[in-house]
Amino acid sequence: MLKQSLLSNEKGKRVILSGNEAIVRGAIEADVKFATSYPGNPCTEVLDTLLLVSKELGIYAEWSINEMVALEAASAASIAGLRSLAVMKHVGLNWALDPLMCINLSGIEAGMLVVVGDDPQSRASQNEEDIRFLASMSELPMLEPSGPAEAKDMVVWGIEVSERIKLPVLLRSAQRVSHGLEDVVLGEIIRSNVKAEFKKDEKYIVAGAGGRSVRLHEGLHKKQELIESIIEQAPFNKIIKRGDEKWGIISAGMSYDIAVEALKCYNLENKFAMLKLAAPHPLPKKLLMNFCNDLEAVIVVEDVEPYLQNNIRAVLAEGGINCKVYGRASFNPKLVGEVTFNEVVNLLEMVIGERLSSPAQGRGHITKFRHMLISRPLTMCSGCPHRATFYAMRKVVNKMLKDKALFCGDIGCYSFASQPPFQLIDLKFSMGASIGLACGFAKSNVDNKVFAIIGDSTFFHAGIPGLINAVYNDARFVIVVLDNLVVGMTGQQPSPSLGLSANGSSTARILPEDIARAVGVKFVKTFDPLDLKEAEKAIEEAINYQGPGPAMLVSRSPCAVYVAREARIKGERLPRYVVLEDKCTGCGVCTQHFGCPALIISENNKAKIESSDCTGCGVCAQICPYRAIVREVT
Repeated sequence: MLKQSLLSNEKGKRVILSGNEAIVRGAIEADVKFATSYPGNPCTEVLDTLLLVSKELGIYAEWSINEMVALEAASAASIAGLRSLAVMKHVGLNWALDPLMCINLSGIEAGMLVVVGDDPQSRASQNEEDIRFLASMSELPMLEPSGPAEAKDMVVWGIEVSERIKLPVLLRSAQRVSHGLEDVVLGEIIRSNVKAEFKKDEKYIVAGAGGRSVRLHEGLHKKQELIESIIEQAPFNKIIKRGDEKWGIISAGMSYDIAVEALKCYNLENKFAMLKLAAPHPLPKKLLMNFCNDLEAVIVVEDVEPYLQNNIRAVLAEGGINCKVYGRASFNPKLVGEVTFNEVVNLLEMVIGERLSSPAQGRGHITKFRHMLISRPLTMCSGCPHRATFYAMRKVVNKMLKDKALFCGDIGCYSFASQPPFQLIDLKFSMGASIGLACGFAKSNVDNKVFAIIGDSTFFHAGIPGLINAVYNDARFVIVVLDNLVVGMTGQQPSPSLGLSANGSSTARILPEDIARAVGVKFVKTFDPLDLKEAEKAIEEAINYQGPGPAMLVSRSPCAVYVAREARIKGERLPRYVVLEDKCTGCGVCTQHFGCPALIISENNKAKIESSDCTGCGVCAQICPYRAIVREVT
C-alpha cells in the first residue's frame, strides 16, 4: 500500500503518510536521483522507505558508512548534475560539518537537500542540540515543516531553491514531524534522464592558499541577500491577521501546531494574530517587521533554545519596532526539551495578564489515550547476543578484576548494559568515542583494566581511527566489538559485516577482525557469545594479554530481531525453551542476573519463559545451576 502511494502519479490524490514517508514522496516529485544516509532516529525511515521504490524510479540509494561520507557523496552527485538527498540525525550533522563548511563555499550544481532529524527532548539520542544554530553558522537556508504534508512540499521547493542559489538547503524534521501522520496531497511525478557530468572549476578546490577560501566566503556572503529574498517570499510563510489584535504568536515547525491548539482550547483565536515561519534561518525581516509593527507584544513558541526569540528581538530592534517579544527565556531558565502545551498557556497568561483556569475546549484525546502509554525499562531484546556477552564479561571481570575495571561504552543497543543487572558502562559519549576514551585512560595509567565496548556499525562509522591510534601509541586495553551484523537499534539496516548492501544485494563482507589485523593489532579473537564457555575463555585471554597495543575481541552473533524476522520470512519456527517447574528453585540467576525479558517470575516464585518472547538463544539453559531450563520438544 505504501509503495503504491509512493509510486502513484495521480496528481491531487490524498494519502496518509508519516513525515519520513512524505519526505520520500517529495524527493520523488523533485526528481532526486541520488540519496545517501546513515541510520539514526528520527529520520532512519527516510532511506528505508526510499529503498522500497528506488529500483523502479532509477534512484541510487545507499547506507553510507557515516554521515560525513553521506554528505560528501551526495554533494559529488549534485556537483555532477544529479539532484541529491543526504539524510542524517542532528548528531550526524556534527560529523558532516567539516565537509558542509566547505561545500557551502564551493557551491553545488543540481539541487541538494540535507534532511536533518532533530531530537528535542533527547528521546532517541545521547543529547539534544539545536541545529538551527548550525544553519546560521553555515550561512545556508534551513526549512522547517510543521507536519508531513508541508514536509513533502518543502522538499520539492527546497530542491528547486537549492538549484537556484547553487547551495545545499537544510530541512529540519523533528521527532513529531518525522513520526506524525497526515493527509498528504500528491503532486506530479516527472522523471528525467539526466546524465552525471563533472565540469572542472577552480571553485571546487577549497583551500586557504592564495586567499581562495576567503574569496569563496565573500561570495557566500553576497548570496545571502538573494537567499533572504527567496525566504521572504516562501509560500510556506503564513499570516493570520484581522487587524484589530494587540498580540501575536510567531512560530515554526510543529511548535506552531501546539500554539494553534492552545488558542483553540481557550477560544483566544480572535485575540492573537499568527505568523508561521517557513524557515528559522534566514529570518524574513520585512515580513516580521510588518507583522509586529502594530502589535504590543508577540509570543515566540519554539523548542529548546530561544533561537527565534533572540533573533526576532534583534530584527525588531534594528527596525525600530516597539513590540515586546516573549518566549521560553521569559520564564523558563532551563531552556531544554520540547515546548509543551502548558508552557504556551503560561506565555498566554503572561501577555494577556490574566489566569487561564481551564480550557474552554477540552483536550479529551489526551485523557483518552494516556492509559495506552506503557512505561518500559531500557533493556536489550529477548535473545539479544549482547546480553550473553555482558553476562560472560560480568562473570569473568568479577572473578579476575573485581572492582578494578573501567568500561568505556558507545552508541548502540549495548549501551543498555549501563543498567542492572550488568552495569558494565561507566562512560558513554559520542559515536566511536569508546576507543578514544580507552586510549586516554590507558595512557594515563589509571589503576583499572580498561575496556572499550563498541558495536560493529559504530566501529566502522567512527571507531577505526581510535583503533589505529591505540596501536600507534601502544595503548594497552581491551576492545570488545559486539558484531550482530546489523545496525540493530535503528531497524536492522545491514552492517558492512553482513555482506549485503542497502537494497539487499550481495556485496563485499568487511570484518572488524580483518581491519584490526591489518593495522597491527597483535591479539585478535572472535567468539560466539551464545556459547558462554567460549566467551568466558576469550575474555580471560584478552584480560591476560600484556601488549604491545590493545587486545581486540569480536563477539559475533546475529541480532535476535533480525533472526526472528528472517525466520518469519522463510516460514521457519525458532526453537523455544521452557522451565521444568519441579527442578526450578526460584534462585533468581536467570531472572535477576541475566535479565532476559522473556524470563518472568511466576505466581509460585519460580522462573517462567514467555513462549511468545523466547527466540531460542539457549543461554538461559547454560546459566541455570539446576538444569531446570531445557529446549522445548516439538
